Amino acid sequence: MSPTPDRRVIGVVLVCLGLFGVAFAVSGLLSPLPRPAVGGTCGPGQGSEAAVIAFFDPVTIGAGPEPPAAQAGSRAQWLAFVHACQAASDQRAAVTLPILIASAGLTAVGGVLLYRRSRRPIGASLDDVVVQRSPLMLEAPAAERSPSVALVSGTDAAEGIHERVGAPNPP
Repeated sequence: MSPTPDRRVIGVVLVCLGLFGVAFAVSGLLSPLPRPAVGGTCGPGQGSEAAVIAFFDPVTIGAGPEPPAAQAGSRAQWLAFVHACQAASDQRAAVTLPILIASAGLTAVGGVLLYRRSRRPIGASLDDVVVQRSPLMLEAPAAERSPSVALVSGTDAAEGIHERVGAPNPP
């Protein structure tokens, strides 16, 4: 049996919401980081790099080599820059990763609702589910001739109504 229409609608809505959330989270992870307040960009070039890159590989933020301890002012500025870029990366990841996980879960639940077979209602019997067919409905005659084999139900055969197999049925 196929899922009920209500379950299909709910499944489609959940899948669409989940895919939208996944797209939102991925775009948040792939968009460039904001410029830090101390100046510069959080990236090796003229622009900032993606948050996911800075999160997993903090060396790539483009801060350059760490100044020696003897240069206290340069070292403090370098540490502030690295901290600002890393904080922006961590904050972006902390916001978008839960959205990504929740959206993937919504998509999975919607997919399960769409593809899981629904069960028969508790009060339904097989007679409600199976379409009753008469023996005549099983074989349709061709355009100008009647069926070549007569189909007889078990009750008709038991009552003594026999037809010869292979003989055409009377019109």
